[in-house]
Amino acid sequence: MKFDELLRLVGDEPVFFSSLLDVYGVSPRQASLQLVRWVNAGKLIRLRRGLYALNQPFRRIEPHPFLVANCMRKASYVSMQSALSHHGMIPEYVPVVTSVTTGRPEEVHTELYS
Repeated sequence: MKFDELLRLVGDEPVFFSSLLDVYGVSPRQASLQLVRWVNAGKLIRLRRGLYALNQPFRRIEPHPFLVANCMRKASYVSMQSALSHHGMIPEYVPVVTSVTTGRPEEVHTELYS
């Protein structure tokens, strides 16, 4: 698979899972190898295992932080000060996105917003 094909397939997506390439007939082994190469070349950003975003200048749509937060951790939802600020219920600026889940607590940082 060439990078131009990847851009054609996922160019309109803000973030994508590597499993999406299986749908288009790309073998998982070939997809994994190419994704690692493109991350090392700086064309993709690996957000977590299996979750990627296109790097600049290839990105057409800027991923919303809430979308990224929901994709980073399954069965989670944006909550607390992040949600209150988004809906204008508190006047403070909230620089980070806080999600709530029933799973183990963790703090996640990505290259996307650094």
